[in-house]
Amino acid sequence: MMSPILILIIFCIFTGLVQLLAGRKWASYIGLASSVIGLLYFLFLLTDLDLQAGLMYPLEFKWIPGLEVSFSLGMDSQNLLLLLLVFLIMPVGQIASITGSEQKSTAYYCLMSLGQAALIGFFSAQNPFTFYLFFELALIPFYLMVLMYGGEYRRRAVFKFFMYTVFGSFLMLAGIIYYYTLLPDGGSNVQWATMNSMPLGIENQYWIFAALLIAFAIKSPLFPFHTWQAELYTQGDRPAIIIIAAVLSKMGLFGFIRFYPLCADAIQNWSYFLIPICIAGILYGAIVAWRQSIMTKILAYSSLSHIGMIAAAIFTGTVVGIQGALFQMFTHGILAASLFYVVDVIIRRTGENNIYGSAGMAKIHPRLAVYFFIIVLASVGLPLTNGFIGEFYMLWGLTEKSIWYGAFAGLSIILGAIYMLRFYQKSMFGDLQTEHEPKWHKLELTEDYVLLVSVILILSFGFFPATWMDLTQQAANHLLTK
Repeated sequence: MMSPILILIIFCIFTGLVQLLAGRKWASYIGLASSVIGLLYFLFLLTDLDLQAGLMYPLEFKWIPGLEVSFSLGMDSQNLLLLLLVFLIMPVGQIASITGSEQKSTAYYCLMSLGQAALIGFFSAQNPFTFYLFFELALIPFYLMVLMYGGEYRRRAVFKFFMYTVFGSFLMLAGIIYYYTLLPDGGSNVQWATMNSMPLGIENQYWIFAALLIAFAIKSPLFPFHTWQAELYTQGDRPAIIIIAAVLSKMGLFGFIRFYPLCADAIQNWSYFLIPICIAGILYGAIVAWRQSIMTKILAYSSLSHIGMIAAAIFTGTVVGIQGALFQMFTHGILAASLFYVVDVIIRRTGENNIYGSAGMAKIHPRLAVYFFIIVLASVGLPLTNGFIGEFYMLWGLTEKSIWYGAFAGLSIILGAIYMLRFYQKSMFGDLQTEHEPKWHKLELTEDYVLLVSVILILSFGFFPATWMDLTQQAANHLLTK
């Protein structure tokens, strides 16, 4: 029987080919229908979820026989939430591209479907070479999408993003090849599940982790490898940026999770300067976000701050820290997509990317103001929202490592509340922009639907996190078992 994971990948690729042939009129609706079908099928797979089963829906076959390299996919406790994130976010990107005023080509929608296929493959990869294959493949569709559509300076922004990422990819490939050369059987049995049983010497760990650290820090990004982020988020095609901010930004963090058993000693030895650098990035991102007036730049630097917190929690090497990081990767994806979608809704009505350009919008669009407010509260970690659970566990893990780590990282909660509430107040309230009012048409049904579902997810994961925290606890325990 064919693996359901492979079925989903093939289905996305097939959808992309159909979109190329269907023509511009139908390509977007085919993509939306495909993403919804994929989500429903994945939710159906979760009905058979067994938290104690280990690897579910495995697929493995020889890929490069001469090098003893296999192609391996599957679903486990570490990747399940990230796969769910992919299937939840793709319909949002599809809807944003349909409701936009700019008419997209069939190639654009084909690339979005191919990007989904690559993301499914990346998060379900079960060994380093399969991981690297989809790590590279996931970059290409979104690079081309941003290159095709976006702001005036999008080509410069996406070129910078591409060059940074490719440089990191070469380092990661070098690290993986070096790791395989150290194995007595050439790596024929390497899987994430068995990596704990293949310990390396500390010097080898240092070399491998140094390469992986730069690659994943660029991809996330982490301070100080973040210089491509704000420009890309501002100049890029907004539906593509929704997916990049929500899902692609988790690829580097997920890489730290997957390779943690391989480099556990190196990570712990280096954690005493890695965590302070991450905390510096947390505070830097929050302070810069506070001083911004461009909406997409506020979200870019906010994301930098949140990603830094997740990375710091991973580097603590504690069960609660890694639990919080895994849950927060999922949570941040939901919130980032929701916030960028709100910004997209605002920009399409006002033509302004400035927080002052939509002043007074709450008077015209009270439902949008309510949706936005709930999303903002979740973003600052209000209890009973999904943003609280992961942040609490991450700060717990940092405090276990050092009380000072928890104290300084905790300042981000105060700063986050300041810049997000400022963002909300300036963009929703104030004097009504009467010259823009005729263009501020009512929310469309699809916009209401996306924002309502976002709010439901925020509250449901905030009120009922137990099952998902059990899942992350199992993942963290397996990761830290030697």
